[in-house]
Amino acid sequence: EAPAEPPAVEEPEVNVVEEAAMAYFANLPENRNMIDFADLMTKIDAAEEMFIIDARSAEDYAKGHVKGAVNLPFASTATGENVEYIPDDVPVFVYCYTGQTANQVTSVLNVAGKPVTNIKGGFLRGITVTDGHEAYLDTVEVAMPADMYEVDDEIQAAVVSYFETVASYTGTDTANQNIAPEMVKEIIDSESDEYFILSVRQAEDYAKGHIPTAVNIPYGNGMQESFADLPKDKKIIVYCYTGQTASQVVGILRLLGFEAYNMAFGMGSVETEKGWLGAGFETVTE
Repeated sequence: EAPAEPPAVEEPEVNVVEEAAMAYFANLPENRNMIDFADLMTKIDAAEEMFIIDARSAEDYAKGHVKGAVNLPFASTATGENVEYIPDDVPVFVYCYTGQTANQVTSVLNVAGKPVTNIKGGFLRGITVTDGHEAYLDTVEVAMPADMYEVDDEIQAAVVSYFETVASYTGTDTANQNIAPEMVKEIIDSESDEYFILSVRQAEDYAKGHIPTAVNIPYGNGMQESFADLPKDKKIIVYCYTGQTASQVVGILRLLGFEAYNMAFGMGSVETEKGWLGAGFETVTE
């Protein structure tokens, strides 16, 4: 009698969105997917092939934008609706106003297989403060190209859903998935158990002073290994130094199923009058 066939071993079901989202920080490049506009100007001068996204409002785009940029306003469903038309075979650069929302776009689109880099500081704090920037701006509207680039169906659906959620927050206290330091202070003072504060600053800076109750997972390669420790039943408020890297983390956490928000301008500073310190709030070392 022939021996019985061994029972088939079921392969664990792969969640392609989760796998791609976790890979973002596992494969984070040294430049953290960010570039100074001066360096981008050099690439433009060298006639390097690229694709540029302006994530600001249509009104501000019309007043002046980087030459050749297409307009996909962040606070809309446009990015999700056009994800298949964004190239995956040339570098993609994105900017917003100060770099925060564009960093959400950066991490989310990288998950969709797009080689996206954020222009540091956005239009207001990066592009227009760079010497000679005027020569790289114009008001010519650029249409989305007609060529399509295949995106995994599940990942495409997740990206579409992401930007539908972003659009749904318009006009609320969490517009753009940002939350003001003043609101965070109220949440902490109320001792609400609905929220979890996550610092993604470096460990030495966290030790010198952090927002009360905040837990530290330093931004960088490998940070995704600690995401399993985060509570799925709480709203997670992420903060960094100026709101840039925390925004990338928000993008990834959202794709992983967390309800995450970026604290606008991060820890900030007294000098800039932005962020937690700019609002005059105290930090703790315990």
